[in-house]
Amino acid sequence: MRRWLVLALLLTFAGAGCGKKVPVGAKSNLVERDRDLYLNAMQAMKKSRFIQARLLLQTLLETYENSEYSAQAKYAYAESFYREAGHGNLISAESEFRKFLTFFPDHELSDDAQMMVAMTHVRQLERPDRDNTEAQLAEYELNEMVNKFPDSPLLEEAKEKLRGVQELIAEGILGPAKQYYMRRAYPAVLDRCAEILKKYPAFSGTDRVLYLMGETMRKSSQPEQGAAFYAQIVRDHPLSGLVGDAKKRLVELKVAVPDPNPVALERAKQQTTPAEGKGLLGLGLFKGGAGVSTETKAASVKNPVGVLSIEAGQP
Repeated sequence: MRRWLVLALLLTFAGAGCGKKVPVGAKSNLVERDRDLYLNAMQAMKKSRFIQARLLLQTLLETYENSEYSAQAKYAYAESFYREAGHGNLISAESEFRKFLTFFPDHELSDDAQMMVAMTHVRQLERPDRDNTEAQLAEYELNEMVNKFPDSPLLEEAKEKLRGVQELIAEGILGPAKQYYMRRAYPAVLDRCAEILKKYPAFSGTDRVLYLMGETMRKSSQPEQGAAFYAQIVRDHPLSGLVGDAKKRLVELKVAVPDPNPVALERAKQQTTPAEGKGLLGLGLFKGGAGVSTETKAASVKNPVGVLSIEAGQP
């Protein structure tokens, strides 16, 4: 009797524990294949359902460690944060793109990932008179892009954005220099201007920097030393709006007015917008801020023929 009771209890507990247990070797309908997970994630991304996309991609990455879609899924996971935007999401995007570069340093998307790291900072750039932390970080990451991926199709884009970011940084240094000038803190003016000329020789506002240095020397009772700065404006920035004022200062100092440099003149003619400004406090002397495009040609699920597209995911 006791034997039958024990047997009955064992059967009862076994039935309660198993429920609808799937037999060993049977295929579960609850686990999608890696390809299906990837394609469904891409669809969610296209519809801006970023949380859903991340859940699908995370499932793919954790379930199929050796999937052929692993690299694309890792990249798309980072991009989902980037596209969702907001400061916190952009921080997460940068972190995830860096992880991609760590896991897939030689992948065809590695240059795209580096560009996207830079773009997380480009999208947060402030005006020249504000905090320049993001500009400094963007400059560093764009330099990394240029130096590490010289053969990338994104190289020219990276260089263009780098120039724009450096314009922003230079303007951010020139602004305080003007404030120092107004406060007659002339050594500080010269220090800031020298920093711009050393770090950013291609700055489009170099004529303004030179004129400020010339005026600073004049105000410091050293007008003769300022003559070189005025002459450089006339010679190397022949279409600058400050040429007239520079010539006037040279005449006052009885210094010969140089002829324009033919190379500089030709280069200036090719520029779409000549430098503005007249006089120290004129229209363009401290006119600031270069706009940096937040558009990029880096791989994206938004691109219907890109590496991350649904079409590209087909076997």
